[in-house]
This record gives sequence, structure tokens and C-alpha cells, in this order.
Amino acid sequence: MNDARISIVGGGISGLSTAIALQRKGIYAEVYEKEKMVHEPDTGIILSGNAIRAFYIMGLGPELRASGLDADGCLLKSDSGNTIAEFDYHAPSHIPNYLFIHRSELHRILTDALLPGSLHFNKHMIDFKRDDILTLFFEDGTSIESDYLISCDGAASQIRRKLFPNSSLIYTGFSCWRGILDDPPMQVHDYTETWGARGRFGIAPLTDNQVFWYALKKSSSENSDMSEWYPIDLLFNFFYYHEPIQEILENTTHDQIIYDKLYELRPLTPLLAGKILLLGDSAHASMPNIGQGASQAVEDAVYLAKWISIEETIDQAFVKYEAHRQERMKIIKEEMKIYGLAARIDFPVLCSIRNKLLQMTPAAFHNEKLRRVFEIEADMDSL
Repeated sequence: MNDARISIVGGGISGLSTAIALQRKGIYAEVYEKEKMVHEPDTGIILSGNAIRAFYIMGLGPELRASGLDADGCLLKSDSGNTIAEFDYHAPSHIPNYLFIHRSELHRILTDALLPGSLHFNKHMIDFKRDDILTLFFEDGTSIESDYLISCDGAASQIRRKLFPNSSLIYTGFSCWRGILDDPPMQVHDYTETWGARGRFGIAPLTDNQVFWYALKKSSSENSDMSEWYPIDLLFNFFYYHEPIQEILENTTHDQIIYDKLYELRPLTPLLAGKILLLGDSAHASMPNIGQGASQAVEDAVYLAKWISIEETIDQAFVKYEAHRQERMKIIKEEMKIYGLAARIDFPVLCSIRNKLLQMTPAAFHNEKLRRVFEIEADMDSL
């Protein structure tokens, strides 16, 4: 098994985490990334407890925490600033529930953790052929042979589209803006997310005296183009939301903002086709609720490495992994369903009713849902 050639397409969080998890188990894997180098504007990222636990399993937990800020709680607020729920699950371990880190710093740590020579930039895979041996073809005219292929090439995965032509992304109806504020005029210590009729607004502290923020707003249609919105447009949209939201937007420049339309993958998409496996957003792109987008990708990595290390063949491991992950993703979806639906409400009267209901909900209800999402150690031990 250790002699198998495993190729991972995609050098983002999913691909790098998967390669590290496999390499730490003595299974060599190589990563092929289409970009020459990572050069997009930097932003923050929020990792939730399950991802932090997965990174501890990989041996990277202490380094990541030393490079970011962590917290156990998230305050859910109304647009007026009242706390309507507090997600403060107290884990039995020393591992926090949330980690706030620069995406560039996370990428650096993951890249440095790879075995030398196993990450290849400027390798854009344009096609593959399935025979007894897989052949991967790259845009630069080169090709390689591989025994197994792991697709970590994101929500718009061309590997998934070729394997499962009927799989498709669904527009969620939301646009998203993310930004970093340097030397903010205010102090931010808590992780908060505000829900109101004009959208969601999240705030988290970063190292180097910076603040990471994100905003989600419903679009009238997929063709609604809000990519050219300036901070003043966002300020106008969130004009009556509580401080420091206005102050953050007033001090953010246009070049500090990253804009995306958010898409989800239709549920129950197969994860496996022979010797090709889908991981990360390629397999289960979803709304970024409670940091589960990137966190599920990191989970994927440690579970796959665990199955490969205990099964007799990689083929058997892929089959066991798919069955397990499909079940785990169903659990995540069910646990997050109520929050996903509640966050979509944008009619003022219904927002007020939702807020009252959340305020009346016992903390134990929220904590049990978080426990089922964040805790993975017992599950890992049972494999």
C-alpha cells in the first residue's frame, strides 16, 4: 500500500490537509496545484472545534494556535446588538471551539508541513483517463500516471463534473464579502455574528491588531451583481446595525474586500468512482455556517488517512471512507439545519420572532448540537 501512487489535485486547505494527514501515516501523496503561487488578497478564516481537533491529530494544533487567536464562544446578536444566543460549548479537552487565523498563515503552515518535493505549483490538470492506471494531463503538456486520484479542486471541481455530469452547484441566493481591518480604532475581543433583515455580519479578532469581518446578504437573483459594491454601499446596507459594524466598514478600503457568490452542492452526490475520491468542497460544498466549510475539509483528511491506515487496501479504505463520510455529513447537515434556516429569515417581523425564540432556547440545546459537530475523537477511536 505504501508504494501506491496517490495524486491530489488542488493545493488549497483540503488538498494540503489531505496530503499531510496521509504523509503522517507513512502514505506518500503528491499535490498538484494549478496556480503558480498563492497570490490572492489575504483574508481571515474561522476554524471550528472539529477542524482544530483534526489538526491536533495531524500534529499541527499547537503551531496553528500559536499563529492565531482562539475562543470558546460565539455571540449571536440581533441587529440592535442584543445577544440572542451564545454558542459556548465547553469541551472536556483543552481544545478551543474556534480559531481565527490569517488564511495566508494557515496556508504557510500547511505547506511547510508537507514532505519536500510533494507540492507542485503551476500544474493545471485539464483532463484524466481511466484505465488500469490513471493518467493525468496538465495544461503545460505534461502528464503523469497515478494509482489513485483524490479530487480537492473545489466547489467547481472539473473532476466531479466529468465523473458525475448530473452533479451541479446550486446558487444559495447569498453574496459574501470578507475583509481585514488593519489597526482598527476599536477593540475587538469576541467572535460575534449579527443576524438582521439586511443580512448577516460576522466579526472576529486576528493577530497583529487586525479584525476579520464578513457579510452575507441575499441577492434578488444569481445575476444580481454586487461585486462592485464599495464599503459605502455595505455601510448603507447595514446602516442601522449596532456598533462596531459601521465603524468597521467606514475604516475598510475597497481593495481590502473579497467578494464571492455562494454556491452549494446538491446533496447525496457520490464521493467515489473507482480509484477516484472526492474530498472537501469538491464533495460537499455548503454554506459557511459556524465555520464548517473549511472545517469539514480538514475532517475529511484525517478520516481518510485513518481508514487507509487500518484497511488492507486503499480500494477498501475508499469504500469505507465514503460510507462513513456520507453518514457524518448527514449528521452535520441535520445539526446545522435549524441555524441555516433561521439565518435566512429577512422579514423584520419574522426576525423579531426568531430572535425571541432563540433567546428562549436553553443553552444546553445549542451546546449539544455543537458537541455533535465539534467532537470527533471518539469517532476516530472507533474506526
